[in-house]
Amino acid sequence: MQYARFVAAFLVYAIIDIAWNLSPPAMSMYERFYEASGHDVVRDQFGRDELGGLVLLAALVFFLLIGLANSVLAIEPALREESLLKAARNSFVFGCAAYATYVVPIYMMTETWPGALVPIDILIGGVLSLITSSAITYVTLRLRRRNG
Repeated sequence: MQYARFVAAFLVYAIIDIAWNLSPPAMSMYERFYEASGHDVVRDQFGRDELGGLVLLAALVFFLLIGLANSVLAIEPALREESLLKAARNSFVFGCAAYATYVVPIYMMTETWPGALVPIDILIGGVLSLITSSAITYVTLRLRRRNG
């Protein structure tokens, strides 16, 4: 069953992350912040025109690791304690830390990265992990109680 929760965490996180990043509000927000930093196009430094095999492999590895970490650090400990709050808290902290490890170095090394996006991206990472782990923990706890 733990394997199924890991797969669920991987799938849920990948779906909500991709949906968020392709959503009009997210795309508009990133475009506005990037333009405010004095640049015309969001992708003029880091963007890719094509999603090649290595880029897709990197995304797959990222989603697998995020799913695994949410499973190990948030979902399973929360299920042992039967605490949805523990899943939410652990996953939010993990998600913030995970996103901070990419956005802070990018901001430090890249003149064009908008500083206002640093705390926003960190919070987005926390929220996406929180949604993932909380949803899976909630469903699992409900199923346990029902099958009891």
